[in-house]
Amino acid sequence: MKKLFLLLASIAFAGSVFAGCPSKAIHGKVVGFDEESKTLTITQGKKEKKVQVGSKTEMVGIDCPTKLKKGARVSIDGCNCKNKTASKIALAKGKGKKEKKG
Repeated sequence: MKKLFLLLASIAFAGSVFAGCPSKAIHGKVVGFDEESKTLTITQGKKEKKVQVGSKTEMVGIDCPTKLKKGARVSIDGCNCKNKTASKIALAKGKGKKEKKG
C-alpha cells in the first residue's frame, strides 16, 4: 500500500513540474524591442507576448535585436517559463506576396 501511494504521489508531482511550460516554438510578428529591459514584444494573432533577450540568447539571421523591423516574422525557441528568457531567436520566412515575372 505504501508503494502504491508513493508511486501515485511521485506521478502527481512530476506532472505538476511540467504543467505550464510550452515545448513548442513561438512564431509571431515583431511589435517592438525595449532596450532598457531587453524585452522583445511579438504578436500571435491578437495576443501579445513579451520575451526577454539574454546574453546567452542565440541570434540566427539577426545581428542585434534593436535592428529588428516592426512586422518582421520571428521564431522563438526555448522560452524559459520562470523568467521568459529565450534561448534562440531566428528570422522566420513569412507568407509574403510573390513577385510576378513578366
